[in-house]
Amino acid sequence: MRLDRTRVLKQVCFSVALPLLAANSMSVGAAQEGAQEAEVAPSLNWLAYRVRSDASVALNADAGWAAAENTMTALHYDSPFRLRVQVLASEVTADGHQISLQYRTNDDAWKPVGYAHFPYPSLASPLVSIIKTDAYQSGDETTRLLGEATQDWDDGLGLNAEVATPVWRETGNALGWEWPLVVRRFSDGPTFAEDGLSVDLRLVNGLGQPLGGVEPLQLTLSAEPGHLGGTFIETPGRIGPYQTENGSLYFFMEPTETDNRFMAMISTDYGNSWREVDGENRPDADDLEGVAAARHGDVIHLIHQQSEEVFYHAFDLSAGAAGQWLVNSESIAQPAEPPTQYADLIARQDGSLVALYAGDHKLFMQFRDVHGNWTEPGELDTDMAPDLSGPVMAVGDDGQVTLAYTALDGQGFVRHLRADNTLTDRQQISSDLGTRDIDNGAIAPLVIDPETGDSIIVYRESDGMLYERRLSHDGELSALAKISDMSVVTGAVDSEQVGADLIYHNGVLHLLFIEEASRDIYHTQSSEPGVWQQPMRVVDNIQGGWVRGSVHLNQAGEPVYGFVYDAGSKGGSGFNRYMALPLN
Repeated sequence: MRLDRTRVLKQVCFSVALPLLAANSMSVGAAQEGAQEAEVAPSLNWLAYRVRSDASVALNADAGWAAAENTMTALHYDSPFRLRVQVLASEVTADGHQISLQYRTNDDAWKPVGYAHFPYPSLASPLVSIIKTDAYQSGDETTRLLGEATQDWDDGLGLNAEVATPVWRETGNALGWEWPLVVRRFSDGPTFAEDGLSVDLRLVNGLGQPLGGVEPLQLTLSAEPGHLGGTFIETPGRIGPYQTENGSLYFFMEPTETDNRFMAMISTDYGNSWREVDGENRPDADDLEGVAAARHGDVIHLIHQQSEEVFYHAFDLSAGAAGQWLVNSESIAQPAEPPTQYADLIARQDGSLVALYAGDHKLFMQFRDVHGNWTEPGELDTDMAPDLSGPVMAVGDDGQVTLAYTALDGQGFVRHLRADNTLTDRQQISSDLGTRDIDNGAIAPLVIDPETGDSIIVYRESDGMLYERRLSHDGELSALAKISDMSVVTGAVDSEQVGADLIYHNGVLHLLFIEEASRDIYHTQSSEPGVWQQPMRVVDNIQGGWVRGSVHLNQAGEPVYGFVYDAGSKGGSGFNRYMALPLN
């Protein structure tokens, strides 16, 4: 009868405590942080723990473990895991017992582990956090998986998006609890976590006092090969990877969705591992929408458009051993806020720049001379309908620029900007790009064939399919050619752009795209205008949202199509990864 009464009381306490946890999580955390050197929690003993690296297994499955019970565990950044613990209370007060988690890195001060969903948190992206899982419901009962079989046992609970356990009053019987967690490569600050980082986890009571028994759990963290983490820049043009003479690769992105600053990422081992470079000099301006980049020599020029301002930045790939930021957030224009922020940028052979970005109705073009002086912006097509968006550009060896853009009524246009900065008449490439906001970025990055001078325009129409047209150097527009019968995603997770990327190598066009239904990444190629091979899947089992790449060399000196893709961030962070396809 005593056991039955305790069970009833425990269940009542659970039902009362659960609704209060979210509201009380801040005060609990504050109490924990103020008790760094607290005495050991009385009457509570931590008997065992074990970590699951497979966070998708059922709550009570004896599977998915990363290491043996009560042993140090190696995990990967940005990979959700689960922690199962077994706790015993020898006595109970009128207030009952409640436990939560604290963490520390490299023997620093202990901090509370709070809740921040992964990959898309609401407010912040901390280094370590409790997250939500789809593997079980919060409050599902646990069965015995840990500890000594001779120890008396009662059910605990699986905790889902909950910082602390409910209050309980069970004594003499061990209880099992389980949390889903993650350790991020990039957290707000921004902060970068090195490979080999040591993270300790311990249990504390409601007063922040650590539980006695087993020693704190030690995790060692590293990144999987090709893993960048962080988040992609919204509405991007080409932003790398860029390769230097020594083989290093550079790529530009943001650390987290909740701390959207510029970061220059470097890989010195051909894409296997990545880290930020010159983080102490990140550009000040954030809100990275409408970002575009252009390379001239060893300088990467960048612009990005906020709601009512356009900024210019520059990064030197050759500076020192790892490159450095050269220009910090130079304001070049203050246009009225566009419906969606879009921009592109090209560098001519002499180092002058051409920028094209969105306005409230039309597009603005702006020039920077070789001395660093910007002209006043000029509005495009002011005397013609309709409103415009989605600009993309490419430049040939003779300085002639091809610019293509979308219209809010579903049309698409293309034209040349000659080397003397005069514009040819615009020509319609499509009347059916779609009229939704996410259709504004229907055109993939442009490519110019260096042998023929043709500009290759790949775009998505409202049926979801990709099409190709070519504009000759002299302004002749080819007929429409369908690339495949596979529907391609657009506007995925804030990208506001078609999920496709186009490059040229040795007479062959290579196209990557994200298939709409599966969100897998496919590759196709073309060595003859309008004729494309059957697409082949190259990345699967992801929720792809975005892809950008370039031609560069691998460790053996062979050309590859190296690309960074979003493997399922859902608009959050932690899913940027690098992959390379051979081009020989």
